Amino acid sequence: MSPHKATYYHDRFEKRRTSSGEIFSQKLYTAAHKTLPLHSIVKVTNKKNGRYVFVKINDRCARSGIIDLSKTAAKKINLLQSGTATVNIEVMGEEYRKIWEGQENMYAMFDRTKMNDYEQKTYMDSLVASLSNNVTIDYPIKYYIRIAITEGNDDANKVLNTVPNKYQTKANAEKIYNENFYYITIGPFENKDDGLSAVSELKRLYPVAHLVKKTEK
Repeated sequence: MSPHKATYYHDRFEKRRTSSGEIFSQKLYTAAHKTLPLHSIVKVTNKKNGRYVFVKINDRCARSGIIDLSKTAAKKINLLQSGTATVNIEVMGEEYRKIWEGQENMYAMFDRTKMNDYEQKTYMDSLVASLSNNVTIDYPIKYYIRIAITEGNDDANKVLNTVPNKYQTKANAEKIYNENFYYITIGPFENKDDGLSAVSELKRLYPVAHLVKKTEK
């Protein structure tokens, strides 16, 4: 596809409904385009530095030759500094949806290391190639116990205060993005068996307690 100009969304669009019906969030890997099919997965490459990001088209842009990225997506290709960039756009097959869904974990593995543009592109290429060929990448996994969902900070603190002393240092209230609700969790546990053992113990106090696993970032 011919080169496009990439820009990114203003914060005033946060929480607005997109053309696909989804609610816009600056934290998600999405973009707006005038003609590309809604829900399609697109690879956007910054021609200046070679960095790329996968986004889902979920909104419409009024201008031809423009793709508007969420801030999260724009940051991955170093677009926030300049505000605009010339990019190449490639519509990907459905098999790339799993890469789009998992790329935050991929980026988390090397964003901390301050890789230069070449190193980041090389590493990202290897991860994408691995996932495209159905090769499993072993991301660090930790287990947590979710014991409650509360509304408001006060209720979250009340539940945290009921956690047994042996788990107090592992207890945490995690705000659900853009909502006034909190997950109350205990963890991490290094392995599934330890987590399940704790679930059995905690169910006496919290009947809905259950184990969840997270990729560590």
